[in-house]
Amino acid sequence: MALALTQREKKLLGACISALMLMATFIMLKMFLDRRTAALAKVTALEAEKQENEGYLADREFWDKRAGWLRDNMPVTESLGTAQAQLLEEIQNVVLDYELAFQKQPVLLPESNDAKQNAAVYREAAIEVRIRGDQTTVLSWLASLQSPEKFQAIKQLELELDPRAKEKTPQVLCNLVLARWFKPETGL
Repeated sequence: MALALTQREKKLLGACISALMLMATFIMLKMFLDRRTAALAKVTALEAEKQENEGYLADREFWDKRAGWLRDNMPVTESLGTAQAQLLEEIQNVVLDYELAFQKQPVLLPESNDAKQNAAVYREAAIEVRIRGDQTTVLSWLASLQSPEKFQAIKQLELELDPRAKEKTPQVLCNLVLARWFKPETGL
């Protein structure tokens, strides 16, 4: 048999239900405000992306021309290993032409994560070299490496003066990661 609630128990029950409803309201309000903040951030990001895309559309002729140039001029390779070996041989010959010295044997680098992510845009063959030589000569050699026509890029460069140099002209040690880009397997 159910006992009737006293007046005090009814007030206490009402206060508990009111507290629960108030907490539920606060929780729902917080969820709403969090979703609203996320939605506003997404709207802002989409508006920025829209403006950027409108800029690309305005420059469409320029980008189409650039894509055509890449399609016509970007080299093709059947094997990245062969391309890497050719790049290494070419760099070794150029270093000898500039009368620079290898500090350690050049290293063929495995495919980088960056290249894997951009596999639809380009394929990459990269090598790492450590060169020592006259500062002016090394700098002119570095200037000759990177150009759009060669599809080569210096991905990492570290130059330091050689503190143990006995020569009168400043000598530098150059750690370099050089990459050459090729058309992707699917083509551009």
